[in-house]
Amino acid sequence: MLPAICRAVLTSRRKLANQSFKRVFETFRMSDRAPTTPDKILDLAEAMFAESGYRAVSVRSITRACGVNIAAIHYHFGSKEALLKQIFAKRSAAINNARFRLLEACRPGPERPPMLEQILEAYLRPSLVLPNGDVGARRFMRLRAILAHEHATLSKGLISKHFNHVSGTFIGALMKELDHLPARGVYWRFHFLLGAQYFTLADPGRIQILSEGACDPADADAALAELVAFTAAGFRAPPADHHALILGTVLS
Repeated sequence: MLPAICRAVLTSRRKLANQSFKRVFETFRMSDRAPTTPDKILDLAEAMFAESGYRAVSVRSITRACGVNIAAIHYHFGSKEALLKQIFAKRSAAINNARFRLLEACRPGPERPPMLEQILEAYLRPSLVLPNGDVGARRFMRLRAILAHEHATLSKGLISKHFNHVSGTFIGALMKELDHLPARGVYWRFHFLLGAQYFTLADPGRIQILSEGACDPADADAALAELVAFTAAGFRAPPADHHALILGTVLS
């Protein structure tokens, strides 16, 4: 029998998955225009990949969920990998455009947060806080985290193609605000920012379990505020002192 905490995590994930699929179908139902077959395939495949993992989802299961025959996926996309690549192209363009617009809006001024917090919010907001109730951005970020674990080579290629430019731009903006850190320190801390972002999106039920319900993973504004505060403190910390690490021999 599974321990209580494991059952709770699985129950939380199932609830989030059911909500995700319901939102996809609700989006189709309420849309002003009927979704095209490629749109429907993309959205449902993204939801299935994000919940069950890329490897576990077959083309046949996608076609059953979409109510189309297997030839439709081959006609519109060619293969499961090509379908995944199209999901990345669609989602990354929207997220990156939002990040660039928000970065352009960052400026010092009275009654505005420090520039560091503004830059971090500009980077994190498009993946955490969803405009007009669109769950797609968060679902896509969860898919990215899962794919990085399941299929590292494919993930690295897609991430490099679609996100290296925007990440480099934000790293440059951060370096201008962090003259106390060497470039290497900024790169490491941006790397940790990515990890915190991915885990927050990949396993949203974990915070609910650890906090015994005090923290709601659906509260995107709270998650964004906490993550900005956490990462800003990390970036402001002094350069790492490797000589301060003294416990390396304890377990040897």
